[in-house]
Order: sequence, then C-alpha cells, then structure tokens
Amino acid sequence: MQTTDFSYKWWALIGLSLLSFTVFLDFTIVTTAIPFIQKDMHASILELQWVTNIFGMITSMFMIAAGRSGDLFGRKKVFYTGFFLFGVAAIGAAISHTMDWLIFFRGVQGFAAAIIATVGVALLPQAFPEKEQTRAIGIFSAFNGAGLALGPFVGGLLISVLSWRWVFWVNIPIIIIGLLCCAFTLKSSPLPNHKIKLDWWGLILLIVGLGCLIYGIIAGEQQGWNILSTWIFIGVGILALLLLIIVENKVEQPLLDFSLFKNPQASLAMLVCMTAGLVVFVLIFFDPLYLNLIRKQEAILVGITLLTIPAVLVIMSLFWEKLVKKINVITLLLYGIGIALLATLCHAFFTPTITIFFVLLGLIPLGYTWGISNIGTITALSQVVPSEKMGGAIGTMFTFWNLSGSIFLALATVIFHWRQHGVMTVDSFMNGFHWVAWCSAAVMFIILLAGLALRR
Repeated sequence: MQTTDFSYKWWALIGLSLLSFTVFLDFTIVTTAIPFIQKDMHASILELQWVTNIFGMITSMFMIAAGRSGDLFGRKKVFYTGFFLFGVAAIGAAISHTMDWLIFFRGVQGFAAAIIATVGVALLPQAFPEKEQTRAIGIFSAFNGAGLALGPFVGGLLISVLSWRWVFWVNIPIIIIGLLCCAFTLKSSPLPNHKIKLDWWGLILLIVGLGCLIYGIIAGEQQGWNILSTWIFIGVGILALLLLIIVENKVEQPLLDFSLFKNPQASLAMLVCMTAGLVVFVLIFFDPLYLNLIRKQEAILVGITLLTIPAVLVIMSLFWEKLVKKINVITLLLYGIGIALLATLCHAFFTPTITIFFVLLGLIPLGYTWGISNIGTITALSQVVPSEKMGGAIGTMFTFWNLSGSIFLALATVIFHWRQHGVMTVDSFMNGFHWVAWCSAAVMFIILLAGLALRR
C-alpha cells in the first residue's frame, strides 16, 4: 500500500511539473521566435509587441481570479480546464496565418496561463503530506526554472530545423504526457467550508483599466494622437485603475491587496517586480530582434545567446539560501534594481558590430533581476506577511509584475516606433532601440531612488 501511495504522489508531481513546465517554456521560447514571425508574417513592431504583451496582460488580469476560482469550484477541475484551453490555443497559434489570429490565440494562452500558474502549485499539498511538501515544491520550481532556461535554446533549435510554428506545436506532446500522469493520481480538492467571494468589481475594473489604457497607447501610435477615441480609451483606462485602488481598499476580500504596501519591505519587493516587468517585457522583447535583424545571428545562436538570461536565474535560485545568509534580503532586492539599471545602460551602447562579450554584459545581469523578482519577492514577503495571507500577497505581487510589464512594453513600442520613423533599416532600428534603452534606464533610476528611500 505504501508503494502505491508513493507511486501515486510522485506521478502526480511529475504530471503537475510537466504541465507547469510548458507555461514557463512558452514564455521564453516565443521570445526567440519574434524576429522570425516578423519575417514570415511581415509584421510591424507594434503588431509583434501584441504577441508578447497580450499574454502578460491577460495573465495579470485573471491571475488572482483564477486562484479564487480554483478554491470555489475545485482546483483539479479548474486546472484541467486551463490546460485544455492552453493546448487548443497552442494549436491555434501554430496554424495562424494572420497576425490577428496569432494575437488572439496568444491571449487565450495568457488566460490559461493565469489558471495554471495559480492553481498548479496549490494542488501539490493535496498530493503530499506536510513534511514532504517543501521537497515537492522545490522539484516543482526546478521544472519551472528549467522551462525558462531551455526556452531560448529549444526555440532556436526548432526554428533552425523546422519553423517558428513549432515553438507552439512543442507544447502538445508535453501536455498530453503531463495529463496522463495526473489523470489517475491527482486528487480533487475539497470545497471550502467558509465562503470565498470573488471580487467582481475589482476584476471588472482591472480588465477595463488595463485593457483600455494599453489599447489607447497603441491606438495612439497606430491611428494618431489627435483622434478623440485614443484619449477616451486612455482616460477610461486611467479612471478605472484609480477606481480600482479605491474599491480594493474597501472590500472584504480584495482582488489586489493594496494594504500590503504599508510595509516598506513589501513595497520594495513590489518595486523589484516592476523592474523585472520592464526587463522581461521590454528588453527581452527587443533583444531577439537586435540579435537577428541587426547582428544577423541564426535562430540557434539567438537562442543560445538569450539562454544566458534564464541560466543565471536558475543558478541564482540554487545558491539563494547561501546568498540570504551572507546578505540580507532587502540589500539583495536593491541589487536587483541596480544591476538592471547597469544592464539597461549597456543596451544603450549596443551597436551592430560591438563585441558579443559586451552584449552578454548587457544580458547576463538581467537574469539576476528576473530571479530576484521571483524567489527574492517570496522570501521578502514570507518575513513580513502572515502565512494565511501569503497566497493573496504573492498573487498581488505577480499581478503587478505582469501589469507593469504590459504597460511598459506598450509605451516602449510607441517610443521605438516614434524614433524609428517607420522604416526598418539598421540605423533607424538602432535609433529606436537606443531610445527605448535610455528611457528604460531613466525609469529604473527612479525606481532605484524609491527603493533606497524605502530602505531608510
């Protein structure tokens, strides 16, 4: 009987880890495909940014609501629904022949990812007794890190041998294997004894606010800033987000817990998440385009070059316990912002012929910032937030991570397009690229000053 129990829980862990692996793999593997989608679909930079942006935007809109839905309707049922949608959307993206359809299916993937990211890890305690949960979560997290790390290399390999469409097709066999592992081993979660409320007003305001604001910014660049509808969308978006702050401070079970930021350490963690949002959404969006279009690197070499970023994230995670013992968490969080600032300044000096070692100097530190926004944020929150509120606190932080990244990318593509003057030449691309880098550095400098003020 013990052997059977052991077998069941470890098969469940393998299944959950593989399924979660696909989401994290998808995040970095699609980044590698961006320049090749651009060539094949003749897409503009504004269209390309939606491929990345809509994924993070939809994820941030529904992440906390997805977690609450798992508690309300059963985590296993909601989790399987998420993967059904993720698989269908992956197939849809793979066979898309227009940018509109590709963007639509990336949005569906983002919705599914919100379910998977929040509900997946919550299923682990149902499969493992309390004394084994830490080990199980560690293995689960290692699969997530491996997905991030392998994404650029696997993407480069698939694009070199087959085509960019295979960065979506590769999800399907992994999903099938993961679901088969979970099918007879994953237990259903009991429905809660206490009443859990879904903050519908918070959800509606977040969707309207973020959606209208980002659409207004992009519409302004595509259709013109002198069009009334552009400013109506931006105005509605800003108003909805301001109302969101007011509403969330009054409801009993808020979608976003703004009271969390009364604590300076939690506020500093939020600033690091904003920095990571800028790094992952903006810099790692433009870097593959620079490597392929300007430096003329083949797909496999683009993947290997970008692999350095998540590789640093994984290495840092492995040595995190030793780092925390030698350096306190607050200092490590500040390092994350400062290192990102230096890396962004390096981007401002990229040229078509600059040595690859200088390029790596601008890329490798981004892995630290990405890592600190994940493991560092969780550690910082665990020191100041009661255990019963940790789930909501982490959900709030990572919602800000995606929300800020989506807004930053929308603004960055407008800046790029403004300075590029709509002509894709080496000089015009680099002009837009440098403006994005300098503006990103300015934002990071402001965030760093705010972080230093919190430390005092």
